[in-house]
Order: sequence, then structure tokens, then C-alpha cells
Amino acid sequence: MKQFKTIPWFLFLLVVFFILHGTVENFGFIYSKEIIKIGVTILICVTVFYAITKLFVKTSVHAALICFFISSWILFFGAIFEWVKSIHLLYWLHSYTVFVPFMLSIFLLFILFIRKKVTLQYKLCFYLNVLLLIYCLYDLGGLIVKLVKTIPANFSTTISFDTSLVKTKPNVYLLLFDEYPGYKSLKDSFAFANNDLYQFLEKKEFKFLPTFSNYNMTFYSMASMLNMEYIDKPYDALQNTMDDDQMRINEVKNARVVKYFKTMGYSFINYSIFDILDQPSFKSNSFVISQAKLLTHKIFFNKILSDVGWNFIYGKYSIPYIKYIYMQEDRNNKFFEKKLIDPANKIFAAPHFTYAHFNMPHPLVFYDSAGNYLPTAQIFDPQTYYNKPVILSYIKYTNNKIKNFVNVLYNRDPTAIVIIMSDHGYRGYNNNNSSVPLLFDNICAARFPDKNYAVFRDKWSNVNFFRYLFNSQFYQNIPYLKDSSIFLKDIPLQY
Repeated sequence: MKQFKTIPWFLFLLVVFFILHGTVENFGFIYSKEIIKIGVTILICVTVFYAITKLFVKTSVHAALICFFISSWILFFGAIFEWVKSIHLLYWLHSYTVFVPFMLSIFLLFILFIRKKVTLQYKLCFYLNVLLLIYCLYDLGGLIVKLVKTIPANFSTTISFDTSLVKTKPNVYLLLFDEYPGYKSLKDSFAFANNDLYQFLEKKEFKFLPTFSNYNMTFYSMASMLNMEYIDKPYDALQNTMDDDQMRINEVKNARVVKYFKTMGYSFINYSIFDILDQPSFKSNSFVISQAKLLTHKIFFNKILSDVGWNFIYGKYSIPYIKYIYMQEDRNNKFFEKKLIDPANKIFAAPHFTYAHFNMPHPLVFYDSAGNYLPTAQIFDPQTYYNKPVILSYIKYTNNKIKNFVNVLYNRDPTAIVIIMSDHGYRGYNNNNSSVPLLFDNICAARFPDKNYAVFRDKWSNVNFFRYLFNSQFYQNIPYLKDSSIFLKDIPLQY
């Protein structure tokens, strides 16, 4: 017990508590290796910070206290700030320009206050050692409970898939273009028929399937489509939370469609924004808060960057590195494009299923129709999302990319199944002239080299697409689901 009064174990326990608490909060959504890597990294940083502080402060406990309060503020900044915003009486602290200087002033005053109060330093050392130990034990207990608790399956229903019925195994490419609008919505709301792309695909023997999306959010749409089921977990459609998103990301990771391809002997090539089965995404994505981000996205630097970093993208206060971070989606699109069409990527000996997910024409809008970068201020202007001429120009740019992908795959792998699809329609308009909710209107075109297009309904939804693909191309007899769409909305954000 004497050591608790003289040895600052609380610095080490702070890191342990941060990792344990984050793991319990995000249990089931993060890998053990990510937890260990983040914990070791933070521990090294805190240790170095303590060693530097010790050079200027005489006693170990005093140095540790300074290091502790600054480190805890950095690690739990997002949680603290969100708590402050939830307290109405603290309204005057509800902005970064006030909150950050206020907290820095508090820490400076604290450091000056305890500088010569040795007795108080040792009392605080004892208190923090005990407090952090209790917190760690409490979260450890919570983690053990979650480890022994049975986790239900992602989807309660089963789908029968008979590999003995499979006759041929062509390569399959799913090219997903996020938020690409369907024919009706482009014609109705943009006065653009998109005939050039449709005629091009028809000449390449693509069949347009009359699908519509089941959800207006990517995570839900892809989880449903890649599992051939509606989302059956409890959720409030109009109060979507980060926990809901993590459930959907986890469902995509366990994609039933990919498992069925693997049972047929297919290899899986993942050029998407998601981790799927044993194939991690090649690139991180700012929209997908998963793995390491789940533990670190509320740390001071990441929270500030995500909330107010856009102020430093252009203008006299611009910082090139911050712009580089915010241009990540553009780099991802280019990376997946290179992977898909690179001549060095020869056709695999075994049949393969390739899923490439391009974050276009989903904003941010980076290019005009000719492939020229838009001005930086326009790229990051939230109103660009509602600028129909700019959005339409980006759609035309995306059309050129689609044509290029199709030409490359058509020439390189002529016997492959190629699917051009979007997860949902454009969400940035209000359509008063149509009874159809156009944000569910998406594109779906497929090329089956054997031209065995089984009979399909006049209108159906994405949840049935892979059921249709397996039935028509792999001779299965999977029943179709009733088609419907569900409007989703995130919980209101507070600033």
C-alpha cells in the first residue's frame, strides 16, 4: 500500500484503462492485434512524455501528475467535450475556441498550484492509483462478461446453397459506385437521360436490371446486399448511431455472399472500403470508423482534425498536410482503380470474386466531367453536395471511369461476369414531382457472358440481386424476398 503513495502507477493504469474501456465499448468490432498495437504505442508516447517532463521537474510524482493530467485530457478529449456539450449550463464552453483555451488555462494553473505542495502531490498519487485501479478492474469485469456472453448470429435465417449444382465458375467482378443515381432520378431531377452510358453498356452486352436500394445508407445497403437479407438487428431507423454502423460493418465483414463464393472454390479479391472475412481493406476510409479508429477517433488531435480541420484546408491558414488527409477518398479511388486495371494483375488461376468499391460520385466532388480538379474551396464546400450542375459533371466523370473499367475487363477477361451497381441513389435533393423516393433509385447493370438471364420482376431491390445471380448463373433455387425500402436518418449532431 505504501507504493501507492510514492510510485505513480496511475500513468501506466491510465493507458490500461483507456484501452480496456475502449475495448468494452467496442467489443466485437475490433481485432486484438489492433488493441495491443494501439496500447503499446500510447504507452511509449506517455513514457517518453514522462521522461521529458522529468528533466524539468524534480520529483517523480510531480512529473507524473503533470504528465497524467495532460495525457488524460488528450486521450479523453472527445468524450470530455461531448459531455460538456450535453450540459446546458456549460453552454459557454460549447465551442472549441473557448473550450480548448479554457482547459489549457486550467492545466497551467494546476501545474503552478501543486508545484510546491509535496504533501498534496503524494495524496493525489495515492488517490489516482486507487481510482484507476478500480476503473481498470471494473472494465476488466465488463470485458470478461462480454467474452463469456453468447453472441447471436448476424442473421437468424439460413439460405440453402448446393455447390453440387454449380456447372461453371466464371470470374465475377462487382464494381460498386457509391451513391450513383438511377435512370429515373437523373432524368427527373437532373434533366439528364444518361443515354450515352446506357447505350455503351448495352453494346457491351450488359443487361439493366430494375433494382432499387433497400436503404439510403451505405453500411446498411451493403450489409443487406452481401448477406442477401434485410437487417434484422434491433435499430431505430430515424436514430442511427455509431453502434448501429459498427453492427453493419461487422455484418459486411461476415458477408454471406463471399462465403458462398469461397465454398465454390473462388478466391476473394477485396478492393473495397470494408474488411471482409480474412481480407482487410487495402485503404482506410474516413467514412468507416472501425478497428484502430474506434479507439482513437476521439483523441484530441483526431477529434480536432475531424471537426474543424477543414478550416485549414485552403485560405491563408491552409496547411498542406491537412488537405492531404482530407483528400484521402480521392487517393482511395485511384488506388482501387489501379489495382483493378493494372496489367500486372493477371487473371488468377482459380476463379475469383472481386469487389471494388469506388466512393464516387458520392461527395466529396473532386473532378469535373473532363477530369480536372475542382477548386479546393469548392471541393470542401458543403453546399457543393446540392449543386446539381457540379454533381452532374462528377457523374459524367464517373461514367468515363465506368467505361474504362468495362473496356479493360471486357478485353482482358471476356468470359467474366461484370456487375455495375450502386448501393443507393443520390441523397442531396427533394423531389416533389415524383411519387417514387428517388434516393432509393440506383443503377444495376450486369453482363452474363452465357446470356442466361433468368426471368426477373418488373421492379425489385438490391437484397435480391445475389439471390438472382446465384439462381441464374450457379443454378441455385434460392427464394426471393419481398421488396421494400427503409428510410434511415442519423441521430442529430450537436455542435
